[in-house]
Amino acid sequence: MKIKGLVIATVFALSSISGAFAADNIAQTFQSGWGNVAGTAQNGFRNFSITGQSGIANHSATVQFGAYNASGTAQFGVGNHSTTVQGGLGNVSATIQSGFGNNSLTVQSGVGNSSTTIQH
Repeated sequence: MKIKGLVIATVFALSSISGAFAADNIAQTFQSGWGNVAGTAQNGFRNFSITGQSGIANHSATVQFGAYNASGTAQFGVGNHSTTVQGGLGNVSATIQSGFGNNSLTVQSGVGNSSTTIQH
């Protein structure tokens, strides 16, 4: 029973999920290690999300709906996965990945959105 509790506690310690539903919200997530999971959901306008992860097999998901939202994801290491979904008007997304075996997906719907992805 102690091992099961330790495994569950470790999963929660390595995971970060946040959500905001209004205007001018800021979500910041920074994780280091292996098997990290970060999720951010924002709905409204002028929201800002930044996720930083370093290590191995990290996963990041950012979902924003509304207008003039900004999202930034930086991942350093091996086997990282980043997904950004934005819907609305004038949203901006940037993803930077360094290492090898990285995957990035950005989906934007609406008008006047822009996205930049750098993989090194």
